[in-house]
Amino acid sequence: MMRVSPFSIKKDNYYVISHQNITERKLAEEVAINLSKMDGLTNIPNRRTFDEFLHAEWKRCVRLKKTICLAIIDLDHFKLLNDTYGHQSGDECLMRIGELLKEFTSRPSDICARYGGEEFALVWSDTSLKQAELLSVKLLKKIEGLNINNKNSPIKQNLTASIGVAEMKPTRDSHEKELISIADSLLYQAKDRGRNRVESKFDSDGTLFTSTCR
Repeated sequence: MMRVSPFSIKKDNYYVISHQNITERKLAEEVAINLSKMDGLTNIPNRRTFDEFLHAEWKRCVRLKKTICLAIIDLDHFKLLNDTYGHQSGDECLMRIGELLKEFTSRPSDICARYGGEEFALVWSDTSLKQAELLSVKLLKKIEGLNINNKNSPIKQNLTASIGVAEMKPTRDSHEKELISIADSLLYQAKDRGRNRVESKFDSDGTLFTSTCR
């Protein structure tokens, strides 16, 4: 960083130019900014970063006339896991889920995030519902394959999840909140229908379809 300080002596003008190395300060600022974007427990993007990313991707998909898919994931009966094994085990479970979700975001247009509590989200731009559905079913099986004990769950004795998946083709008259609302509704539909399942929905030109995978 350069500073220029003017001063005068007997009507003559002078300048003092000083240089300061602020590399360490800038690096520290970058670290602080990056940390503010991440969830401290799971080490994946937090809800604020998710909201900003989805908004930016929504606008990009409007320009390019591309589709965007959103999956919202809820860990089944996570409270029972916490109550049975303690909050430390619950935290370790959330960290393992966060690490697993990273496997499903291989492109710059993808993101996984901690949506809140035991809920997570995945965004896949320029992806069809069928592709998102297959990825969600794969994720469902991988979560179960972690073999995280949840012996008091009425579904299975290990951790399972419910997933709502929605697809939309953004337009200038639509908003990303519509996509979130549809995916959230499908998540609750998955939970109402017994959990440990994927519910998906396609929304294009006013035509709606639903399907169930397990």
